[in-house]
Amino acid sequence: MRHAVRALGASMAAAAAGIAVLLAVAWLCGYPPAAVLRVFAQSVAGGADRLSATLLVACPLLLTGLGVCVAFRCGVWNIGAEGQYLVGALAACAVGIHLGTWPAWVAAPLTLLAGVVAGAIWAGLAAWLKLARRVQEVLSTILLNFVAIQLVAIMVHGPLADPLSAQRDTTSSIAAAARLPLLSSRHGLHAGVAIALLAAVGAWFFLRHTVPGLRLRIVGANPIAARLARLPVTGYTAGAFLLSGALAGLAGAVEIAGNSYYLTARYGAGYGYTAIAVAMLARLSPPAIVPAALFFAMLDTGVRGLQHADLEGAASFPTTLTFAAQGGVVLLVAWLAGPPKRTGET
Repeated sequence: MRHAVRALGASMAAAAAGIAVLLAVAWLCGYPPAAVLRVFAQSVAGGADRLSATLLVACPLLLTGLGVCVAFRCGVWNIGAEGQYLVGALAACAVGIHLGTWPAWVAAPLTLLAGVVAGAIWAGLAAWLKLARRVQEVLSTILLNFVAIQLVAIMVHGPLADPLSAQRDTTSSIAAAARLPLLSSRHGLHAGVAIALLAAVGAWFFLRHTVPGLRLRIVGANPIAARLARLPVTGYTAGAFLLSGALAGLAGAVEIAGNSYYLTARYGAGYGYTAIAVAMLARLSPPAIVPAALFFAMLDTGVRGLQHADLEGAASFPTTLTFAAQGGVVLLVAWLAGPPKRTGET
């Protein structure tokens, strides 16, 4: 628990420093810091609508960040959360379209389950390449991201194309029964946010309070010692792949069932890549991933608000400053908190 508190404190300090970096870079680029901070705060939490928008962005970041966290804690460098997110969204869409006659209490879970299974299978391909063919997972998971992008495009333009779309560049919307219930119909806040929070609690409990979670961390900390202790290193490595992919696939399914309801040929917002920064900011601690995901969601919604705001006569705010702030946060957390202790408490 002490490690979780330290990770949370280091994450919050780095996040605050990241905002300071954003303001400093904005000032150097000719934007008034006071106006930038005011518009940023209003865009993030200036009313229930803006707060809901921030939470909706944080939801997939939390789930994909948890997936990256579980993999990294086992020493599996899964860089493919983006591809697993995409195939999870694709599977959820393919299943959800055909559940119009099913009751909602069955259709919605099936839609999410489709995304979970698809994400796990996609990560399982990288696991097989690593364990059976000795292909480095950093390479295989990155390349599988591009395969997933093309697979989504093929399915959107082909079997899943909306027959009513003139350009055939979107799928049909999933059935109403397959959609997640809304926590706030006025603001579009869906039950996926609650699912993501429950997943964070589950990941923390699994890593901290279960024997498989302890063994997974041991394998990640020292696989040679784990083999000498007769732990099934191969099995835990494969399991970490599958669990990581399942969480990323769940993120894609939640986005389809709770937010967008359909796929496009260029679907995806880079959540799987940002998830790596989220997990590193949290120092691979599931409790700290919640505020880390919220912080990166704030960066996203805040900068989008800045792009459409009047900053006292200054030019429009560029998105590249967002990436500068995100990179600064990752470097700051490495400096402030040091390397994550995968063998310590979660």
